[in-house]
Amino acid sequence: MKQDTRLSPGADGQDRIIVIGLDSADPDLVQMWAKAGRLPFMSSLIESGVWARLLSTRALFGDSPWPTFNTSVSPAKHGFYNFQQMKRGTTDIIRIDARHCRYLPFWWLLRNAGKQVAVFDIPKTYPLEGIDGIQIAAWGEHYPLLTMSSLPPALAKELSARFGTYRHPKEIVNPTRITQELRIYDTLMSNLEKKLEATRFLMAQHDWDLFISVFAEAHYAGHQFFHHCEKRHWAHDPKKAVKLGDTVQNIYSALDSALATLLQGALDKATVFIVSVHGIETNFSGNFFMPAILEKLGFQVAAAPVNDGKGPRSVMDLSRGLREKFIPRPVREFINDRIVPQSFHDQMSSHQFSSSIDWKKTKAFFLPSDHFQGFISINLKGREPWGVIHPGAEFEEACNHVCDELKRLVNPETGKSAVKEAVQISRIYKGENRYLLPDVVIQWADDGPINQLYHPSFGLIEEPYGELRKSQHSADGFMIAAGKHIHQKATVLTGASTMDLGPTILYLMGQTVPNDMDGKVLVDLIDEDFKRNNEVKYGNRPLVVPEEMRL
Repeated sequence: MKQDTRLSPGADGQDRIIVIGLDSADPDLVQMWAKAGRLPFMSSLIESGVWARLLSTRALFGDSPWPTFNTSVSPAKHGFYNFQQMKRGTTDIIRIDARHCRYLPFWWLLRNAGKQVAVFDIPKTYPLEGIDGIQIAAWGEHYPLLTMSSLPPALAKELSARFGTYRHPKEIVNPTRITQELRIYDTLMSNLEKKLEATRFLMAQHDWDLFISVFAEAHYAGHQFFHHCEKRHWAHDPKKAVKLGDTVQNIYSALDSALATLLQGALDKATVFIVSVHGIETNFSGNFFMPAILEKLGFQVAAAPVNDGKGPRSVMDLSRGLREKFIPRPVREFINDRIVPQSFHDQMSSHQFSSSIDWKKTKAFFLPSDHFQGFISINLKGREPWGVIHPGAEFEEACNHVCDELKRLVNPETGKSAVKEAVQISRIYKGENRYLLPDVVIQWADDGPINQLYHPSFGLIEEPYGELRKSQHSADGFMIAAGKHIHQKATVLTGASTMDLGPTILYLMGQTVPNDMDGKVLVDLIDEDFKRNNEVKYGNRPLVVPEEMRL
């Protein structure tokens, strides 16, 4: 097939829209390196278009920014906040993927509009029947939660055959050798080249009305290498930084070159958005303390130990003890990662969580999370199987009590509060699926590592934990808008959100914007000629997942 990436008007004669996602590329790093001349193409777009920091989901839910971008609604509507979530009405923890999202992505609305759409590796999505064009999911997505798939079905495998398999390197939290991280870096650079060539190939197949492709390499690099370039990071080692300190910058520079290749000649004939829905920053989480802390505060009550040597938990404990005694750790890790299926790990983790709590005596409990924010649910009557807290005034009182006690936690190493904020979610988000979310989210203070915690009610607590991920996601993403229909001058837009991209793209494509979208059309970045000739239209175009499509 052809490899021509010259641009022409869209399939229906209208102008094209191109969206390139740089997953987890950080706005501070982009601005710093653009100013320093390390990102010349992005710098040129900023100087000729619009720059905006995008408010993500308030640094509350690390897995929610992409579903929020895709659907243009808040987590309280789409319900996707973490890759592990509690199945309400049970005490089970289940693995969540794109099919659990309660709203459909905004490009679903283009299915009967005569628009040709290409969607490539947008995180937390899956191919939807009925959309004209192509869709590929989980080919080069960051840690995909679904198996690679596409429409047409053979397309994803064709990309692998043409450009090579996209390898998903596992994050190494505590590498023992620099060579381990250098191999990950080499893999990311190789992956980036594969993704560039695959994206060029797909762009050349048709004059797409809407083309979206998301690059994952900044996300992988942020978690693995950010501490090497950030000298203030608690894990920064100057000796390792000699060889690894430029890894993140080099990957950003390679992404900048990829953008220049993809968008050559595009700005005269297409409206272009470069988007990151969240950034990267140092992780200071103290989540590993939380079950013990909630127990000491009397909110969470541990289940009585069972010592009869029977049941799954006893078998699991015995099995773990034997493995740790007789099998070396590297061998155990290989077996767990490569041989034991993920479904088994998930089943055992869910059972361990469910059986560790005395549900009939517990008022609030800590939910499994991924070492970033902490998630707490109230044991609410009518929502949990053995709820003890009534909705209404008693629920509000329980949330306030939990938040007040959490704010009394002190990090002995800093002498200051260990909790930056304890957020009651019902005061932030409204929506029909808010019941799926935690009730309280802990945002940990960012002034020092948390190795101990002190509370006036019970004193000092220590829970040694050596597997803390070094970087988490920051609250802001960014957007660079340039090209046709965008202000042709350096403009800084304020107050924009990840929820605003969907409505804005629909407007630029002449589509009616659904009334139930939480985002708004970013009219301030659009040139006057387009706005003069095109009125923003709102209407009832629901994106709620139909009952027959729900899991």
